[in-house]
Amino acid sequence: MSNVIAFKVPMQQNMSIRVEECDDGRNYDLVHFHEECQLTYIREGGGCLMAGSETYRIKPGEVYLFGSNLPHGFKTEDTTDENGMGQKGRRVSVFFNRNIFESLFQQNPETGSIKNLLDNASLGYKLSAGNCREIISKIDGLRKMDDFDKVLELLNILDFISKGNRGDYLSTREDLETNFVDEDIEIINEVFAYTESNFQKRISLADVAGYFKMTPPTFSRFFKSRTQKTYIQFLIELRITKACEFIRAGTHNTTESCFNSGFTNISSFHRHFKSIKGMTPTEFKLRVSSKFN
Repeated sequence: MSNVIAFKVPMQQNMSIRVEECDDGRNYDLVHFHEECQLTYIREGGGCLMAGSETYRIKPGEVYLFGSNLPHGFKTEDTTDENGMGQKGRRVSVFFNRNIFESLFQQNPETGSIKNLLDNASLGYKLSAGNCREIISKIDGLRKMDDFDKVLELLNILDFISKGNRGDYLSTREDLETNFVDEDIEIINEVFAYTESNFQKRISLADVAGYFKMTPPTFSRFFKSRTQKTYIQFLIELRITKACEFIRAGTHNTTESCFNSGFTNISSFHRHFKSIKGMTPTEFKLRVSSKFN
C-alpha cells in the first residue's frame, strides 16, 4: 500500500459529526486516511474494500468501522438486483472525531466498552452480520436529527456495537507499522488545521511552506505526494466548502459568501464553484432553499 494519501473530511463549521451518502467521488475510491473515525454501510452495489494489506469483496447491507488514520479505500461497482434493475454503487458514512467523547471516557467507566471499541478500530472492523440491520436503521435516523441529538444517538450506536459481536478485524498491527509514517500524518493534519484557521485570509504557498519550515518546492512535493492534489487545489476546495456552509445557513448572500470564504474575486469564485459543485452559487442556493420549503 505505497500510495496512501491524506484526505480532509469536509466537516461543517462548529460540527463534529458528518453524515453523507456517497459514491466514488473525490478521493474515497483511493486508499486514503483521515483523522476522523468512519462508520459506513453499503447501501447499493458491489465492489471491493482495500484495508491494510487485504482486499475484501463488499455487498449491500454490510457495515464497516474505521478508526482514526486507518488507510482504506472503497471501489464500488454498479450491479443489478434480482429484478434486473440497475443499482449504482452507494454508501452511507458517518464521520466523527473521537475527541468529542474523550472527557466522557475519562470520567465515566460505564463508557469503557466504547473506548475499547474505538481503540481497536484502528485495525478496522467488518461488523457482525447479525447486528447490521439495526445499525443501518440507526445510521439512517442520524441524518434527520439535530446536532446535539446526533451526538447522543452516535454514542448509542457505538454502545450497541461495543456490547455485541463486533465482527472481524480488517487489518493487523504489522500492516499499519509497515505502511504508515506517523510524523507525516501529524504534519498533514497540522496543515489541514492551519488552513481551517486561516482560509479567510490571503494564503500564499510561501506563507504555508514557511510556517512549516519548508521551502515552497519541498512543501509542494510533500503535500501532493500525500494528498494527490496541490495545496492550492486543496485550499480552493476548502473555501468552496465554507461558502456552501454560509449559503446553506442563510447567513450570507452569494457575494458575502464569496468574500467570507477567502476569495477576493467574484468571477474566480463563480468559476471554481461551478467546477467543483457542478452548478453556480445561485443554483446551489435555490436547490438548498427548495429542500426547506
